[in-house]
Amino acid sequence: MESITANDIEEWLGSFNQAGAARKAWAVLRAILRLAYRKGVTDNDVTRREIRLPHLRRYEPRVLDACQVRRLLRSFYGHALEAWLLVSVCAGLRRCESVGIEWADLDLKRGTVTVKRSVQWVAGHETVTDPKTDLSRRTVALPRFAVKRLAQLKHGRSGRLVGDLNANQVAAHYLSWCRRMKLPCVPPRNLRHTFGTLAIAAGADISVVARQLGHSDIKTTARYYLKPDLSVLKSLQRAWERLIIGAA
Repeated sequence: MESITANDIEEWLGSFNQAGAARKAWAVLRAILRLAYRKGVTDNDVTRREIRLPHLRRYEPRVLDACQVRRLLRSFYGHALEAWLLVSVCAGLRRCESVGIEWADLDLKRGTVTVKRSVQWVAGHETVTDPKTDLSRRTVALPRFAVKRLAQLKHGRSGRLVGDLNANQVAAHYLSWCRRMKLPCVPPRNLRHTFGTLAIAAGADISVVARQLGHSDIKTTARYYLKPDLSVLKSLQRAWERLIIGAA
């Protein structure tokens, strides 16, 4: 540890194929080095030096517009995954959260769904864990049309909304139906991005959207979902123009 330099670390980070993986690796190494310094294992606190991290390209998820969402929901009417799709696109849940939702998690009198678990398919096995963060364990609202339809679908059902399907099977069936019906389609995880983007475009306060999405930092919501379209930007310029002209 005494001989590790900032150049050594930068060369090591540069060996990763993906910038995101390099940044995660640096976070782990930094924690180890700082712990070693605090414990007196080394006098070399290289983490205080400036480390140039690989450039991380901004993720720009593809989302659906309001008309496409309406068409998608209509085309899944009566489909085995209709309840899952309603909850996914209308509540902004993560893919791992939506797959784990059970009928008992729905309170249709209050119009809410409670996120209690995260379900993922890892190395050929299903893994059920707690939600990603404390804020991810949350109760969120559903729109009235979704509540009404879910009430019709429930009728004594129990277990998960997706039945016995795992996360990969849900994605495969969803994408297959979209291709078959020639529907506007995004990957399952982008249904969450679609909800967040449309909610903000509809005028919802960004802090409220962050709470619905379970974000621990409102900056995350702003970074990925605050995307005013051209019409909004033109409205801004018209208001700015009136202010400037009026001042003359």
